Amino acid sequence: AIVGNNIVLHSDVLQQSQILAASKKIDPVKRPYLFEKIYIETLENIINQYTVLDVAEKDTNLIISNEEVDRTLDQRIDEFIVQAGSVDLFEMSVGMSLRQIKLDYWNEIRNMMFIERYKFSKIQTIDVSRLEVNNFYDNYKDSIPPMLENYTFSVIEVPFVAGKNSEKEVYSFLDSLRTLVLN
Repeated sequence: AIVGNNIVLHSDVLQQSQILAASKKIDPVKRPYLFEKIYIETLENIINQYTVLDVAEKDTNLIISNEEVDRTLDQRIDEFIVQAGSVDLFEMSVGMSLRQIKLDYWNEIRNMMFIERYKFSKIQTIDVSRLEVNNFYDNYKDSIPPMLENYTFSVIEVPFVAGKNSEKEVYSFLDSLRTLVLN
């Protein structure tokens, strides 16, 4: 796809899909249909992001330094490494070295920061009151799907049997506490 001056390559979409699948612990070989869904969603997201980026780059009020991009990129890679389990597992799942990942994704992170700042600049002045939310709900409650309350919980009971030493210590403590209160 081509959006403005940006070209969306199959290889780029595939790489981002692999990273996302790795972060969700999805093996593309074992679950190809789920990976295909991730791929399609990733492609749609990239196209949407490039559409917003095209407008954001024309906004001369947005300034992002290289240091900010470096910091953000390092934080994101650290998150992916934690999710993957180690640097080696992350590199293996993506199929590139850490250095190559940083080189390839630097512009992506910069673009993402531009998009986020542009979106924030547009919505920061919007204020929605509680009354407006209630009115919206009243007008559209028939078209809002019901959200049933679901609760799941587990009770794990582990019986505790105190040893003789523990019992003696507790009785001794309680006896000294009783004596203290009586005095």
